[in-house]
Amino acid sequence: MRPILSRRTGRVALCAAVLASALSACATPASHHPTLPSDLGVASTAGALEASLAKPGLVTVRRIRFATWTGGRGSFIDRDDPRTAAVPAGTEEATIYAYVIDHPTRGRYLIDAGVSAGLEPKLNWVMRRGLAEMNVRIAQTTAAWLTGQAQPRGVFLTHLHFDHIGGLIDLEPGVMIHGGPGDAAERSWTNTLVGHPADVILRGHGPLREWAFRADPDGRFAGVLDIFGDGSVWALHMPGHSPGSTAYLVNAIDGPRLVVGDAVSTRLGWDDAMPQPVSAAARGDAETSAERLRRFAADHPAVEVFLGHQSRAGQTEAEIR
Repeated sequence: MRPILSRRTGRVALCAAVLASALSACATPASHHPTLPSDLGVASTAGALEASLAKPGLVTVRRIRFATWTGGRGSFIDRDDPRTAAVPAGTEEATIYAYVIDHPTRGRYLIDAGVSAGLEPKLNWVMRRGLAEMNVRIAQTTAAWLTGQAQPRGVFLTHLHFDHIGGLIDLEPGVMIHGGPGDAAERSWTNTLVGHPADVILRGHGPLREWAFRADPDGRFAGVLDIFGDGSVWALHMPGHSPGSTAYLVNAIDGPRLVVGDAVSTRLGWDDAMPQPVSAAARGDAETSAERLRRFAADHPAVEVFLGHQSRAGQTEAEIR
């Protein structure tokens, strides 16, 4: 038998229900930008990816530091989860990175896009206030970094959040943009509140080309794509932080690199397995994806791992340029 609510409790419950209904009605997609299936990528398996690690690398890859920002630890770990109780209060320094891949025949591609000085004036007041509170410090813009060199042929996004795609504003409209499935369609009332920054950033660019992942027959990842079909760059579906969250394994000439994006963004998430703050519906996927990445790295110690917003222990910022 359901308990009988008091008049006051009933009013609170009714108000909560009305508020939840109103927020649900305001839920809109992360982006209204057109999407289509990516014309790159061959569906593959974790076993094929692992076999490729034994072959000589084909490409070069560099990590570029574009900006830093400061956030409370609750921005990175789930303070409602009892596993995080022992982590003291405080802040974390986060860095915005992008990665430059040079392929001998396919040309240059970026993983994520850096930052643009042209972004902030285009945002609504909520986002501008948020940026001010984050104390974003730009070391260099994507436009400045591009000075004297060719535009990339394309960008491989780890996910569609503004701190990973902002530099797209500085790229030419013809640069093709690839990312994980479902990120643009993810619905939330916060998208309405912050004014759809992904739309602001993608405006003027061609369609967002979504990776056509299929279930990994080996069960190691949610999906595996051999991007160029030659084992040089792999896309790994890592849903949780966002529906289309994607990690990239790059078989570089000087050793394999795993760029995990915000599937694991900080050392607390990687070294201590602290859960990140995501919706209840995404929590299982987020923890599964993070564990899959940690297990893969443990099985393949020659693979150097790069987190979404921090260097790992033993990595220095001097290595990024």
